[in-house]
Order: sequence, then structure tokens, then C-alpha cells
Amino acid sequence: MNVNYPGYFKPATEPVIVLPTCKGIMVIPVQQIIRIQSISNYSKLFFRDACPATGGGKTLVVAKVLHWFEERLSPLSTQWRGAGGEGFIRIHRSHFVNSSYIKKYCGGKNSLLFLCNGEILTVSKRKKTGLAERLNSFSNSFINRTALLSHFSTKKILAA
Repeated sequence: MNVNYPGYFKPATEPVIVLPTCKGIMVIPVQQIIRIQSISNYSKLFFRDACPATGGGKTLVVAKVLHWFEERLSPLSTQWRGAGGEGFIRIHRSHFVNSSYIKKYCGGKNSLLFLCNGEILTVSKRKKTGLAERLNSFSNSFINRTALLSHFSTKKILAA
């Protein structure tokens, strides 16, 4: 069995995902993934930078369905939240997005999600309310963490 670890020198505390590919097994840091797009029975991973694990490319196509990633990254999301990340969100039948790279969300008739890399994705009607609630919980948890870490009360933080 061929196992690649190119360019991965981070401590073991950072979450990783192990992907079987035609070139062997790749170990990819989860925080490098911006989003995962479903393409029939395949998934296309989009990376923050030219990910060393993929040989320098910004995308990687693997023979896994999106639900496979959802099962594996959901348990990691709870551990990752404690490390400063907020995990992944399913925004569409064919899109699974890393919430750390969400720049802006415009709800309404044409719900659009703007990512830090300049991509604009549509949010399905069924996922709109769940996405809005999850994004609000992120901001509320940030305010609560800030209130616990500072000497100011939450009212002062909200007023500032």
C-alpha cells in the first residue's frame, strides 16, 4: 500500500482526512479544503492554496460521493470548533462548504454564498434556514467566547 505525506509537517492535533486515490492514499489537512462539490459518483475538492498533498494542484477529484465526506467531516467538526474552526456546512445537494472560508451570505429570493476565494454559490431553498441559523450560532458563540475572555459584559461588547 502506497501512503503519501508530502508537505505535511503539522502536529497530529490538526484534523486530517485520508483519501484513497489512484496514486495511493493521501493525507490532507481538513483546514486546507475550501469546499467539496459533488459530480455524480465523484467529488471534487477545492483547496485554499496549491495543496502539497495533491501534487501542487488546487483541486482533486476522488471516487467518493459527497455523503461519504459528510459522514467523516461531521464528527471532526465538533473537535475542530474547539480549535477555532467552525466545520463544514451542506448548502446544496452538490456542495459541502468549509464555514471558515465563508465571506458573506445574502439570503432572500436568490440565496448566495460568497467565499473568500471569490466563488459565489447558490444555497438551496431547503438549506437556507439551516445555514442562517448555523451562521448566527457562530457569531453568538464568538460573542460568548469574547465575553468570557474579557472583563467586559456582553452588553458592552454588543454596543461597541
